[in-house]
Amino acid sequence: MKKQAKNTSDNRIVYLDQDEITDPVKVLHHFFSHAWLPNHLKMLKRWRNDAALESEEPKNCSPDSLVYHYELTIKLIEAAWLLKRHKPGRLHFNDKRESELAKWYIKTERKKLRDYPGNLSIREIVKPSSVLKKMFRIYKLDGYRKILHTWLHNALSSSFIEESLSKSEVITVYEQLVKLFEATWLISERLKEGN
Repeated sequence: MKKQAKNTSDNRIVYLDQDEITDPVKVLHHFFSHAWLPNHLKMLKRWRNDAALESEEPKNCSPDSLVYHYELTIKLIEAAWLLKRHKPGRLHFNDKRESELAKWYIKTERKKLRDYPGNLSIREIVKPSSVLKKMFRIYKLDGYRKILHTWLHNALSSSFIEESLSKSEVITVYEQLVKLFEATWLISERLKEGN
């Protein structure tokens, strides 16, 4: 799938209700109320494997669980689309030693929180909204919906569909979703704490 041109009609919000559109942070809190960050990451990996890897073994995800996580993930992506212009969960350092302060804060925050991102750079941890901006430079909202729709169909299919997605698409989207999950988790936790 090629990068998409900006087409606002294709990038409309489909899964969120009006309340979630008004306050997309609710979607983040809702997403992480269903499972802890590591469990979401495990489910994403199983889904990716079921969708993209040919195997003689049975699929790892049950169909009902897969559809449920597909819808949760699409809602999270739509919320990220709405939040990409904002800077929620950003840490503010006004000192020349910003890097040292950021490292100290991250070390302290890592001890305080139950789970912590393992795939984000220090800059992305300080400014998790930068992950949202970056992911939509690769694909627009509709692009992610189309690719995840293909993942859903491939994972639900009893046969492997070899030509449906390229390896680079699968890897790119998977890596972006891992970062999205971690960044939105940080945003959610920081906003709960009032940072």
